Amino acid sequence: MLAGVRPWLAVAVASALAVLAWAGFWYLAVPRFDVCPAVHPAPAGCRVDARISAAWLWTTIVAVLYVAVVVAVRVRPGGGQYHRSVALGTVALGVAALYGLWSVWQAGG
Repeated sequence: MLAGVRPWLAVAVASALAVLAWAGFWYLAVPRFDVCPAVHPAPAGCRVDARISAAWLWTTIVAVLYVAVVVAVRVRPGGGQYHRSVALGTVALGVAALYGLWSVWQAGG
């Protein structure tokens, strides 16, 4: 499956996934254009604290998965187990990024 993939390419793909996920989390978490009225309780879409909490959680999860992929590349730079662990780690990173984006978006109400 990944027989011809170089270790640096696996790290580059994981890095791109992680950076894009982090940028997406924080783009969704930090309000940009909406002006929320200062009323309590806040209307739907104005719960910034919930989005920021979700963004921190998913930033941490993606960071742990990213480190796992990099460690898998560094510890076993060849062999069948290397390819499976890097592939599974990269897929897990991509799934976590997508689910994290959905989760942060949903946290805002």
